[in-house]
Amino acid sequence: MQTAVEKVPERERFPAFAQDFVDHEQEALTLLSYQTQAAPGLLQTEEYARAVFSCLYPPLDEEQLEEWVQARLVRQKIFERKPRPMVNFLLEESILHRPIGGRQVLRAQNQHLRRCAELPFLGLQIMPTDRGTHAGLDGPLVLLETPDHDQLAYIEGQHISFLVDDPDQVSMYQQKYGMLRSQALSPTESMGLLDDLLGES
Repeated sequence: MQTAVEKVPERERFPAFAQDFVDHEQEALTLLSYQTQAAPGLLQTEEYARAVFSCLYPPLDEEQLEEWVQARLVRQKIFERKPRPMVNFLLEESILHRPIGGRQVLRAQNQHLRRCAELPFLGLQIMPTDRGTHAGLDGPLVLLETPDHDQLAYIEGQHISFLVDDPDQVSMYQQKYGMLRSQALSPTESMGLLDDLLGES
């Protein structure tokens, strides 16, 4: 069954359309993420997250923007949890070049991604821009496994999102993600690309 996320509150610590997903994310045993426009929230620096939220339209007021930034940082404590989740992130290479927040904010974000790539429970892969085609051209995707071993897919777009729990649909998304991993740079190659970008190799 595919259902739109409901129960939109007046104010929330997270965008209302993403609240249900965040609840599942915090307990996930595994999480697989493919992102096309910006670094994934779980890997964002504070200044990068602030810049991302500053780009929203209609714009957030200052108080709400800060609430969302701090909530995003709290989400990242998932990596301090025991046992830690097993996670993999696939990023389009263009994310490494888009100067969200300015060149200095972007550089600090890319440095953070490079450090994250060293974590033993975290895989980071880059999809090169020069790939003529690949399996994810229809948009971002997140897959996760709950503590009860349910498999879910999360699809997010323009202020709307869907949690998918139908086994057949989730299986199709899992196959898509597997194909994406085979088409992207390996984790080692991805770290090398970041090193080249940062001028550290």
